[in-house]
Formats: sequence, structure tokens, C-alpha cells
Amino acid sequence: MEKGLKPKTVITYEGKDVSADFAPILCGVSFKDYLDGRAGEVEINLSNREGFFFGDWYPDIDDEVHILIGYEGGDMLDAGIFWVDEINLSGGNSGDGCSIRALSLRSSGLNSAIQKKNHTGRPVAEIVGEVANELNCTAKGDLSGTWSGIQNESGLRFLNRLAHELGRICKVEGMDLIFYPIEQLGKIGQLEIKRADVISYDVKDVAAGRISKCTVKWWNRKAKKQITGSYDAGIKGGGEVVRWEEVKDNAEAQKKAKDFITDRNKKGVEFSISMVGDVRLRAGVSVQMIGFGRFDGVYYISEATHSVTFSGFTTDVTLQKPPKK
Repeated sequence: MEKGLKPKTVITYEGKDVSADFAPILCGVSFKDYLDGRAGEVEINLSNREGFFFGDWYPDIDDEVHILIGYEGGDMLDAGIFWVDEINLSGGNSGDGCSIRALSLRSSGLNSAIQKKNHTGRPVAEIVGEVANELNCTAKGDLSGTWSGIQNESGLRFLNRLAHELGRICKVEGMDLIFYPIEQLGKIGQLEIKRADVISYDVKDVAAGRISKCTVKWWNRKAKKQITGSYDAGIKGGGEVVRWEEVKDNAEAQKKAKDFITDRNKKGVEFSISMVGDVRLRAGVSVQMIGFGRFDGVYYISEATHSVTFSGFTTDVTLQKPPKK
């Protein structure tokens, strides 16, 4: 962490560096980075005391924004490219303001039409590649295996569900859709965070919704026999579910049962912390928590928010425990 340095933001709007133009009226910039199936977000809050945004400065939907956040003379976090999704002008006795919200996927991609397709034993790479192409994105990561099922959602929602059913996570990172196996979480870029580094924290441990045992079943009409596979994670306070899914044998049924358990229970203990701004903390990065007693250990970042305001640069992250092996 880089304490004592002056926070800095660089804003490029439609290809032009507007940092100097915005500096006298800039109230704050925030960047939200999500691990699981959501587009990243930036929000730029500006004073409208001169009324600029009632005239020529008013943004347009789908305008391109590029953001850097960090410290003068220090490391900068390249948040990536975003497209304006929402503009809000507000005012009152306390003054006038303009808020510009932009997402890492264009609105046309996020709000694409629902697709209805039947996929039978198709390669995952082929399915994901087609949807990513429709979203003008590139698919990366673990795209192995085949998948059978019905798509009845818009593109990103379908990819999110598909990833979960395969025991993976779909992360939107700029123009890339990256598929991570859930079992790899907690292994990427480990950093240490000590109690003294933390401004505030909140630990939540909720049993509701946890599943300990899953059984996947399917009836093979040709062989006239039932296929069954179960997985028991031995989670205290967890429930039991039975799912009917098309599988070819007991081994695949057991794998699907394990993938379901892993996905449902990936939250576990939820650890939220606020710190002095640290550009290294991105969704997917793992951290070693130290000084919290029984809650010490390795977590991965499921959500990170980097904010620069008049008060300085802060980073808020939500941590989750990696799935148990």
C-alpha cells in the first residue's frame, strides 16, 4: 500500500484526456470490479455549478470512457474501457451536480434479446465463443468440456449460468470474458493484509442457503436404468437437494453434484474490509488475512471498489473463502 502519496485519477473521454478540464469540478471517481458474471462499473461525480452539463458538456449514452486510478509518482490501476450507461443531473440548495455511470460492456450487449437454443453435447468453447462474439467480447480461460442444456436467457446471463453449472466463474474484464474454475480461487496473486492495514471490517457467517449434499439423477431410456451420482461436502448446517440433469454415466452425475455444491457454497464466510487505496486489489486476487484470529487465512476478492474523493483514496473489498477441497 502506498500511504502518504497524493491520489490521482486520469480520465480519457471519447479519446481525449479530460483530467485537467474536470479537475476543478471533480467530486469523486469510483471503480467497481466484480468477479462473478457482472460488468465492471465506473462512476464520475462532478459539480455542475457552472451549468456546463446543461449544454455542450452533456454526455451521450455509449460514449467511451477510460479510467486510471492511483497515486502521483506511484502505481496506477488501469480500470479499462467503459461505455456510458446512465447520466444523472441533480440540484438543490446544496448545489448542482452531474453523475456519469459507465459499464465495461455496452448497453446493447447487456440488454441483448433473449436467445432460445437447445445445446446437446456441444463443446463449451464453441458455445461460449458464439455468445462472446455476439457481445463483441473475447472468451478466455477454462473453456474445456462439453455441455447439454437449453439457453433461455440473454447472452451474459446465460454465460453466467453456464459457468456455474460447470463449476466455474465468468469474469467480465474489459472486453474479455474469463472463465475461472472455482477450485482455482484463492491461488491467484496472493497478498498479505494485516489487521493494522484495515480501516474497518465486517465479518458475516450465515447458514441459510448452504447445501451439504447433492444427488444428481437421470433416467437412461435406452438402457432402461437410472443414473445416479452424489457428493457430500460435510458442511455443518447444510441441507440436501436432488437434481434431475441429463448425464451419460454415474461419474458425470457425481461431478455435476460436486459442481453444484461448490457453486452454492462458495460464499461461506463473507469478509468485508475498507483500506487505504491499494491498486493491487482486484476481483479474483487472493489475500492472506492476518490478525483476525479464527478468521485468519486465505480468501479471494469477489468484489473490489476503488474510490477517490476529497477525503482521499480508499479500497473496499468483499472477501470469500475458497471452496474446501
